Amino acid sequence: MAASPSTTGPAFRVGHGYDLHRLEPAPPAGRGRPFILAGVPIDHPAGPVGHSDGDAVLHAVYDAIAGALGEPDIGQAFPDNDPRYDGADSRMFVAAAVELLARRRYAIVNLDVTVVCERPKLSPHKRRMIESIAGLLGIDASLVNLKGKTHEKVDAIGEGRALEVHVVVLLAAS
Repeated sequence: MAASPSTTGPAFRVGHGYDLHRLEPAPPAGRGRPFILAGVPIDHPAGPVGHSDGDAVLHAVYDAIAGALGEPDIGQAFPDNDPRYDGADSRMFVAAAVELLARRRYAIVNLDVTVVCERPKLSPHKRRMIESIAGLLGIDASLVNLKGKTHEKVDAIGEGRALEVHVVVLLAAS
């Protein structure tokens, strides 16, 4: 495919992002942080164990965009052994991805998110999550899709001890 005149890369790029977090109760019973997905706080008795705020959706969004652009993944860009990111608001990672898009002169065509968790049920939160992602990316909410799936009570995810997120993004040279 020919390169766009405004970029040194292909006209279209696809990226896949993935994240998984163990879920535990909040201290002192466990190490779980408040349960936040796509920047939306959700009431749940367990939360993600992670270095930042543990927002697996926003971590996967960053990785999908960075991957499409051939940039380092979130763990390389924001190492989990760097105290600056301890408890960090994951919206900052998405802001960094937006900067990558602008610098590389690409725009999001669409973004598709799949959240796999047994609980909580995501249906009551989907609209706010989609609007949050779109707002952080500066795109129309119609370009973001979000699906909730379960593992049918199989393995750590199905037992409610973990959640995973997959994100696929299509970029176009702008």
